[in-house]
Amino acid sequence: MPQNLLLCQTSTRGWLNLAYARQIHIRPVYQNISNEQPACFITWSNGDKETFVGKDAKAIAQTWHNYLNTTKS
Repeated sequence: MPQNLLLCQTSTRGWLNLAYARQIHIRPVYQNISNEQPACFITWSNGDKETFVGKDAKAIAQTWHNYLNTTKS
């Protein structure tokens, strides 16, 4: 059973509740050799999949990283 709230505010898609994410994959993607940007691939608990890039992916990665660090304590 997921937690009720793990909120993340993105710049283009508003608020996301990451508590309902089944899988989160964060990695760099390249538009060309010199242009790397973060990408986040989320599979939600209902099976839907979404891809986030740039600032949105950074916000998700930061929220997820902060959550993991607080649960380790």
